Amino acid sequence: MDDSPPISEDQQRRVIAQIVELQREFYFENKNKETERRRRLRDIVDRATPQGES
Repeated sequence: MDDSPPISEDQQRRVIAQIVELQREFYFENKNKETERRRRLRDIVDRATPQGES
């Protein structure tokens, strides 16, 4: 199992805010940036997810 401490609500809110900001940025900018958006989204999720859970 996972021995890492649970993510706090504050940390969850920050991650959600980062994802929402990135999605808004994508919506209002050039849609050819799909791969960059995916890379950045993956980076956000990787930082917020304890290793081995994603």
